[in-house]
Amino acid sequence: MAKTKDLFGGEDFKTDLSPMIDLVFLLLIFFMVTANMVTFKKDPRVVVPVASDAKVPELVEGRIVMNVLQDGTIVDTEGRVFSESDLTQRMSQAKAKNDKTRLHLRADARVPYKHIKTASRASAAGGVPTVIFSTHVVQ
Repeated sequence: MAKTKDLFGGEDFKTDLSPMIDLVFLLLIFFMVTANMVTFKKDPRVVVPVASDAKVPELVEGRIVMNVLQDGTIVDTEGRVFSESDLTQRMSQAKAKNDKTRLHLRADARVPYKHIKTASRASAAGGVPTVIFSTHVVQ
């Protein structure tokens, strides 16, 4: 601590806050690095429907994210196009690796239901009957 002269000629101690600020930043970096960040690429072509009672699923482990575009095309997060048989095969491979595998379906709000049914049926045929539907929450 450094000594400084105060207004009346006496000596006062000056507190150096830089070590405390360094510690706060180190803790912040530590918690940011160790936090479990779960993100996936969102396809800008998919406009998910609005739901007033939507809930965020708690378990994020084992999700396979698929997008259903307006024309019914099934696309993964990397942009690869899947047919019904391809999706069935992909889901069966994922199920073999992890029993908690679920299909996270991001279907466009304007897509006909028959395309959503096709993706759900392909997932069930691959051994993954649980489907999570993405929606946009309105508050």
